[in-house]
Amino acid sequence: MTRTDSTTPIWGKIAIVALILIVGGGYVIKMLTNPFAGMDFSIYRLGAMTIFDNEGFTQELYSPTLNDHGVIKPPFTYPPFAAMLFLPFAFIPLEVGMVIMVVGSAVVAWWISTIIYNYVNAHGRELPLQQYFGRAGTIAMLTILVVAGGPWQRTLDLIQINPFITALILADFVRPATRVPRGVLVGIAGGLKLTPLVFGLILLVRRDWKGIATLGATFFGTIALGFILMPKDAPEFWFSALTNPSRVGGLNFVDNVSIQGWLLHFGLSEGAVKPIYYALALVTIVLTAALLYQLERRGAALAQVAVTASLMVALSPISWSHHNVLLPLLVAVFILDAFPTYFAVQPAWLRVTATVFAVVAVLGLYLSPIRIASWFHGSADGLEQLDPGALAVSAIPAFCLWVTMTLWSVAALSAPVRGTKVEPVQYGSVRSDAPLGWWGARALVTESALVTESAESVRAATSREATA
Repeated sequence: MTRTDSTTPIWGKIAIVALILIVGGGYVIKMLTNPFAGMDFSIYRLGAMTIFDNEGFTQELYSPTLNDHGVIKPPFTYPPFAAMLFLPFAFIPLEVGMVIMVVGSAVVAWWISTIIYNYVNAHGRELPLQQYFGRAGTIAMLTILVVAGGPWQRTLDLIQINPFITALILADFVRPATRVPRGVLVGIAGGLKLTPLVFGLILLVRRDWKGIATLGATFFGTIALGFILMPKDAPEFWFSALTNPSRVGGLNFVDNVSIQGWLLHFGLSEGAVKPIYYALALVTIVLTAALLYQLERRGAALAQVAVTASLMVALSPISWSHHNVLLPLLVAVFILDAFPTYFAVQPAWLRVTATVFAVVAVLGLYLSPIRIASWFHGSADGLEQLDPGALAVSAIPAFCLWVTMTLWSVAALSAPVRGTKVEPVQYGSVRSDAPLGWWGARALVTESALVTESAESVRAATSREATA
């Protein structure tokens, strides 16, 4: 039985204390003592400092080497709007800003863990040991697992902006869009980093024209702000820096988990990769749209976000492993939505194949390609010159995730799934516009009902064939 009382058992309190120690005593101390910790945040801050030349910093925003970490000299790769949003950090000490970012990232991880906890319980299930940890303690343990995984560990090491971009995207799809139209937060996220614009595909599948218009207007508003307030830097970004992929990093670096990344890691040349990538990207977009439509029929808003996040990582020319911060939610969606509903009515060979690929993908990406490559390489240094075999092995999890998503999309196109009768979700009202609410606490359709309906569809189809 699920605990309903508000008290937190002793084990739950221990989990909460452990989380505080891990975030405060681990990451915060690490970032204050390791000169390479918080490298990405220092870039954001320096980008903001160029606006008013804070602390005597006079470099141009899009200079090739905005930040100098010795052998690493990364540039600022985001639109001018991002530099403007980071402006408050230009007026406070670097260390204070780093603490704010780490704590804020931990809060986002807690929120995602809360959504997963509520989503699991809304499906009539419990998380392992939930009865011993209580609600808050279980969420704390989930958060520890989240921040200990490869994507979040590297995110916190670099003090990346991705948790906050993810929070904007997730919030836009779980909140009730009663006064502020859906799409505005995704538009802001797109103004920060462009790639979140792919989440407009969810609105397109829903035929939410108001949401699409809002997303577009918000995004172009961020561009306009850049041209108005930063007239020198905005043209340089949009007409020069944006089209220079070398500013982001090497396509063939081990941590690139995009389609282009694992194709290169498997030994293909850059010339051979391009046409294969475009073909795979087109197929992936079409299949994902079909999957999103089936998820839409069932009101599976969280699953739509997790699936589209996977699409975003796959399509971008360079997607570092720490961009995959919604991996924990995707795991929950696999367990609660994909396998009980979509794969349950498929042939045994397809179920087994999808399970194997999903397990390899999740475990490998949780560990992270860099860690896997380091084991084969013998060190985390010099990963730019990895042995081809080690590079290929480190790419297997990203490839397996793409295969898993493709198989799920194919399963969504099967007759049993398409033929299942479900209650359509009507958007535009307080009750149904956000089927799961801010915290993922209410599911419109349970997995058991969907499995039953799908199984009945299979039996009916088999009976008709036998009769014929």
